[in-house]
Amino acid sequence: MSDPSTSPGVNSQIVDAVRKSTGFVYGLEPVGTASEAGVQQFNAGTSIAYEKAAQAAALAVQDATDYQRNVMSVSAVAQGKALAMMLADPATATQYLTPYVLALVGSFAAGVTASLASVEAGKALQAFPKN
Repeated sequence: MSDPSTSPGVNSQIVDAVRKSTGFVYGLEPVGTASEAGVQQFNAGTSIAYEKAAQAAALAVQDATDYQRNVMSVSAVAQGKALAMMLADPATATQYLTPYVLALVGSFAAGVTASLASVEAGKALQAFPKN
């Protein structure tokens, strides 16, 4: 493939504009020159990628919170039903002890899991290259 800047019929201003915009987005070329006062080199592609990573981390935390809320709801229902069955017939209460305890453990585990997911999402975002 030939270089478009040397091909007949391609305006050099068009080629220059495409190169500058590509450099701006992907960082293939610096934006601005030392002679252009006030223009800083900026790579929009990196900023966009960081923004997307931050959005993904926020969604991960939101999903972890939703998970915790859902498990807590199911656990609360299971605890309530098991406790109701224990109180309804004290002679058979021990058979409902296991579901009751598992529902309690599930409540605790959901909080721990959501917390760990949130911490890891934060670590992933902190480790994401910003430049």
